[in-house]
Amino acid sequence: MLKMYFLTAARSLWRNKSYSLLNVAGLALGITCSILLFLVIQYQLSYDSFHTKADRIYRLNVDFPERDFHTPASHFPLPELMRSNGNLGLEEVTQMVGRTGAQINIAADGDTPPKKFLEDSNIGFVEPSFFSIFDFNTGPINPAPYFKEPNVVVLTQSLADKYFPEENPVGKVIRYNNQYNLKVVSVMPDMPGNTEFPFVMLVSYKTLKNELSDDWGNLSSDHQTYALLPKQMSPETAQEAVNSFVAKHNDQKDLRNSMVYMLQPLNDLHHNPSYYGGFAQTPVSREMLLAMAAVGIVLLLTACINFINLATAQAIKRAKEVGIRKVLGSNRWQLVLQFMSETLLIVVSASLFSIILVELALPHLNELLDLQITFSLLDNKVLLLFLIAQALLVTLFAGFYPAFVLSGFEPTTALKSRMSMQRVGGISLRQVLVVLQFTICQVLIICTFLVNEQMNFFRSKPLGFDKEAVVLVTLPRETSRKMQALRQELLSNPAVREVSFGSDAPSSGNISYGNFYFNHASEDEGFQIHKKFADKYYFQLYDMHFLAGNAYANADSLQYMVINDALRRKLGLKTPEEALGKNLSFGGKQFSGPIVGVVDDFHQSSLAVPIEPLVITKNPVDYVTLSVKINMAQKQEALQHLEQLWDKVYPDDVFSYQFLDESIAQFYEDEARQNTLFKVFSVIAIFIGCLGLYGLVAFMAAQRTKEVGIRKVMGASVFHITALFSKEFVKLVMIAFLLAVPIAYYLMDLWLQDYSYRISISYWPFIMAGFATLAIALITMSTQAVKAALANPVLSLKTE
Repeated sequence: MLKMYFLTAARSLWRNKSYSLLNVAGLALGITCSILLFLVIQYQLSYDSFHTKADRIYRLNVDFPERDFHTPASHFPLPELMRSNGNLGLEEVTQMVGRTGAQINIAADGDTPPKKFLEDSNIGFVEPSFFSIFDFNTGPINPAPYFKEPNVVVLTQSLADKYFPEENPVGKVIRYNNQYNLKVVSVMPDMPGNTEFPFVMLVSYKTLKNELSDDWGNLSSDHQTYALLPKQMSPETAQEAVNSFVAKHNDQKDLRNSMVYMLQPLNDLHHNPSYYGGFAQTPVSREMLLAMAAVGIVLLLTACINFINLATAQAIKRAKEVGIRKVLGSNRWQLVLQFMSETLLIVVSASLFSIILVELALPHLNELLDLQITFSLLDNKVLLLFLIAQALLVTLFAGFYPAFVLSGFEPTTALKSRMSMQRVGGISLRQVLVVLQFTICQVLIICTFLVNEQMNFFRSKPLGFDKEAVVLVTLPRETSRKMQALRQELLSNPAVREVSFGSDAPSSGNISYGNFYFNHASEDEGFQIHKKFADKYYFQLYDMHFLAGNAYANADSLQYMVINDALRRKLGLKTPEEALGKNLSFGGKQFSGPIVGVVDDFHQSSLAVPIEPLVITKNPVDYVTLSVKINMAQKQEALQHLEQLWDKVYPDDVFSYQFLDESIAQFYEDEARQNTLFKVFSVIAIFIGCLGLYGLVAFMAAQRTKEVGIRKVMGASVFHITALFSKEFVKLVMIAFLLAVPIAYYLMDLWLQDYSYRISISYWPFIMAGFATLAIALITMSTQAVKAALANPVLSLKTE
């Protein structure tokens, strides 16, 4: 019986090739998008799930509730104190430091010349307990015993092949940042892509023993502590124990009273952007994953609507078939099964075609989203189940109603050819489905326009400083004298306009905070300030506007302070002039001096976050960024001059640079990817919708062949006949637009709330989306309508 159903279904689909092709194409696109989004969501949810103890691993974060500030950092003395007190009942504790970027030097060995590499990836300094808490594949050798000593390193396979091609790297020595000689003790497979610990090499934590502070007053987000809880211990109990312990041992009274330790589950690191994620710095919120799932569902829904519309529109062609089957004894449910088997064949064909499309599209998706997703139905059983379940659900959803309509024809009416579009499934349902389909399309298009407008806002909004033509170079820590010599030589070239040394650029991913004392107060003022260190030329190079006072002098032995206007307002000072002469201290009063200038506010990081209170002062020890303002008309000459001087002053270090505007653009990489995805999905949704319109108009034209012939004989023009076919669908597209506007407005207003600086939602993206959709729909409809209008009326009337 089933064989007969499918054989008959295959013959029917073969007879109606255009109908079958339209349905397969539409469903294949919808299924392809759903599979790709499923793979992305599955990959994002798999972050660090491969650790066998993942459900018991927690990170110790520090929260300052009153200051609305939190950090993944932990205090440096805490882990050792916890261990000396029996881990406070915790099973194990480990601390690590993650550093981004390093220079690796490899000395000459025999005939092999010395080599220098600049790594911009993450490097982890870890303790032996790291290997017992986490389950990373470390290869045949357990590195933990080696990590009890300083100056040892484990390389990942890719770095081992890069540094020591066709050699055994074990026992070799590499030099890290011209500071440490590290002995290679093992080689491990590369870290998986779905981890918040994407280290390309692991160095023993004790290597940094002379660098790390034992002061409770310091926090650094690259220093993190993880705890493994016993099976019977709740995170609430562990958190209470940690906070009681910190309250007892923290010698910083003001910190002790204003902060609290929070335990964050390992599986939350990748999905909670408010805690800055892990070392990968690529958090994806669960809300974003839900949004991806919603987009996948609506695209699949759009494809299903296509199928229903085309199937019910085509039903008139099959009226006689249904009538004959009923006369010969078929009951309604047999006919339903027959038509459902046709739907299943189409869905299976579309699913097989979508697998090919996924194989072709996945490399581009991986490149766009910077992921490492693989596609294998045999290895990914969950994906296989998803594909099967999706095929069955789509078959049921898309096929049941058309089958129910087709099987319900009265045989006498069907055999007499008295079926019409109005009687086949109800014209009103098709209208509702077309409206729903184009509502989805227009919501996506409007969202695309608004996301693009927000991206343009990011690129064009003044940041409060001059970001153009500035080259940034990361410096090794050097003496002030050496820096000044480099400055003078750089300025000797007319292609270089200005040179400055500082801790970082005005807008940077490097964020440093500290408690402060204002005007000789004995207690801090209840909030932290963002701090930067820079020489006096910094303000001139970046063209910062002083509201009061001016920059400090480099040579002066006194510590002068420049603050931004946000800090002036936070301190309750009415005018910028009122701030001048007031004393400001921070860093345990290591930096203390009068305020000599107030600069206008400038953005210190992404426009997603508000401008924060800031102090800028001198500290040559922390000058690790060289800023060079160049004449862009002499760009190559300036860069060559800079590189030549670099090789002369820092012969052991690799020269590398980045333009500031490129660095700032990296803040918005996630938004740029979202923008691209919106564009792709909008195009796909419109294409699917147009496939449906094309089919509907084609079937309508076929049904109204005689009417068109009569109208042409009576003098109707091509334009009149084209308008006749189009006006109904134009009305439906306009209704869809009216429904799409409030939905898109609500969704985008919700999305924009995540940004402190955002566009005002104007009317023009909505109007553009409406006109674009209408134009595309009209072009699609016109291809069939004009064809019908140009047909010879004599032939159409003869055939009737």
